[in-house]
Amino acid sequence: MSKYKAKTVFHSFKYAFHGIFVALKSQRNVRIDFFASLAALFLGFYLHISPIEFCIILLVISLVITAEFLNTIVEFIVDAYFGNEYSILAKMSKDIAAGMVLISAIISLIIGGIIFLPKVL
Repeated sequence: MSKYKAKTVFHSFKYAFHGIFVALKSQRNVRIDFFASLAALFLGFYLHISPIEFCIILLVISLVITAEFLNTIVEFIVDAYFGNEYSILAKMSKDIAAGMVLISAIISLIIGGIIFLPKVL
């Protein structure tokens, strides 16, 4: 058995929560996304958005956080492999991963605007 394989389901959840904690602790953008997500949820409660709109907000939140986690993974792997050595492939990998986060964030802002602006105005 691999030394990185969880022995039980409990261990799998423990490692997953540890991963979330590590991302929140070490990545500024993950913290920003987390607090923006909380703000969107509180705004949704305050404005009494519909259950469908809440589901859409939750999906968008998961999209952005997942993109941010994937970006973090790419950065860690690229840094571990290349270190301080410059590589065009390392740069392209990091730029593409950052672009993924940017696209998901822009889409989330558009969807948030579609859902929240009519209620605010």
